[in-house]
This record gives sequence, structure tokens and C-alpha cells, in this order.
Amino acid sequence: MRNRIPFHSAALAAALLAAALAPGRARADDVFVTADEAKALVGRPDVRFVYADAETKFEAGHVPGSVVAYAHELHLLDDVRACKGLPMCEPAAAKYIGTTLGVDSSTRVIVYDDGPGVQASGDWFFLVLFGHGNVRIIDGGLAAWKAKGGAIETGPGTKPAARTFLPAVRWDMIASVEEVKKATADQAGYLILDSRQSLDEFTGKQLLGALSSPGKEATVKRGGAIPGAVFSPWSKYAGNKEGVPDKPTLKDQAELAKQLQKLEKNGYAPGKTVITYCHVGLGRGSFQYLALRAAGHARTKVYVGSWDEWGNDPALPLAAQP
Repeated sequence: MRNRIPFHSAALAAALLAAALAPGRARADDVFVTADEAKALVGRPDVRFVYADAETKFEAGHVPGSVVAYAHELHLLDDVRACKGLPMCEPAAAKYIGTTLGVDSSTRVIVYDDGPGVQASGDWFFLVLFGHGNVRIIDGGLAAWKAKGGAIETGPGTKPAARTFLPAVRWDMIASVEEVKKATADQAGYLILDSRQSLDEFTGKQLLGALSSPGKEATVKRGGAIPGAVFSPWSKYAGNKEGVPDKPTLKDQAELAKQLQKLEKNGYAPGKTVITYCHVGLGRGSFQYLALRAAGHARTKVYVGSWDEWGNDPALPLAAQP
């Protein structure tokens, strides 16, 4: 019975089915590869493996030939503000993708993290946002890789040969701060989801740091949430939040659709634009983006500025806290 999707109304079921069939939907077979499929690609010159967790974890063990791109550090607040909500301005992103990662438009990119998929979703989103058309995530990450007997390499890795990457931004994937401000006053057209799993972040008790520019990190000045945002942690949509070897990254489509059904009481409707955010967008927010699109909601965007931008701007309002 897991393939049957119960809904409160036939209208909602029909709308989700239509969205599921819409062009551009992030189906599981468009986004994920199995560990076995990834193993067959190791060592190919046209394939780049990209590890999305922190560099210290990378050095402890990674897929041979990988490069590291910690998703949390792909968001630069100065660039977000200067370049209409992009995590990096286009010239910086082009250099990073081409030179640091050794990726061009013809490279097949396989991203992965330790297993939960949160950081891997950030790398996937970053690359697809800037126009790369062939990016996949290892389902189950490094945990699945090890369980399937994949080889492990330790140390800092080898710097790849530089390539040339020309960005082609997919603006439809992101919401700028201006659109988010509009969304707070347009509940008929928008739903804002706060993907942070920590209630202390949502209520403002916990303040996190982020990069304003490469190597320059600062703690956000204010805590709280965006007015009207619904607390909807990424973990509700995760199939493998503990990062164990034998579970898929996302819950199955029936379970994801149930999460949308539960959001109805908070204003969810298939025709709305859903904006997700977390602290830096590339991580919990991008994971939510993948989950929503896999569930059949095509009109989804990530507010990449996320709480790092909103919380550092004293002119922007805070949600009232109970």
C-alpha cells in the first residue's frame, strides 16, 4: 500500500499529479545514482566526484580522485547582496567550478556527502543553478559507497586540472530577498518554509555563522524567522537523516506527498510558489527543494540568502515569537 497516496481532496491529488508530470520536475532518476553505478565511473577523465562535507572529513576518507566543495561555504553573503541573490557572483562561480573543481560543461559530476544528503543537495543545487546539466547525487552517500565495497582514499586529494566553465544561471530556481519580502505579504500566492531542523534557530535562541567572503566568517546578528514562515524541518522529508548505508536519501514519493498534505493546514496549495530557506540556503533549504520537487511540487525556489541575509539586515522584520 506504500504506493497509494491519500489526499483530503481529489483536486489536490490531481494537481500534484499534473505537477509531477511537468517539465523540469526533479525526479529521483534525474538526480540520484546508486553507489554501484557511481563505482563504475571512478577514474574516468570525463567524470568528477565532488565531496560536499567539510574538508577535515574529506581528508579522513573519500572516493578516489574526488575534490572537496563544502556546501556551507559556497554561500558568500557579500556576493548574495551584490548579485541578485546568487550564492556567488557569476565570475567567482565560473572560476570556482572551472578552476577549483576542474569541471566544465562536458564533465559528468557526481556529488556526495557522508550519507544524509543535506550537504550533497547544496553542491547539486549550486552546480545546477549555474547551468551545469549533468549533476547527480550518490544515493546514501559515502555510507552506501563503503557498504558496496567502494575504494576509499585519504589525505588532501589531488588538485584537478583547470577547465573553463561558462555559467548560464537558472534564475527560476532562486528567490531574491525582494521576492521573499513580497511573499510575506502574499499568502495567496506563496508559502515560505523554514527548513532548519533546530527550533532554537527558528525562535532565535541559536545564532550561526556563515561566510561573507572567502575565509571571512561572521555570526548572524539577529535570530528568529521570516514573518509567515512555516517551521518544516528538512528531516521530515529525509529517508536517511542518520546517514546509514541501507536507506535512500529521500523518503519515497508517497511519504513525501503526505508531507505536502500535512502542510495544507499551514496554507499549502499546489498552485502556490513555495520558497524554502535555512541558514545559507545550500544545505537544508536545497534538500527541501529537492524533496518538494520529487513530491510533485514544481513551483519551488530556494532563498539562498536565507537567514544569513535576513538576520543581518536590521531593516527586515522578524516573525513574532510565542
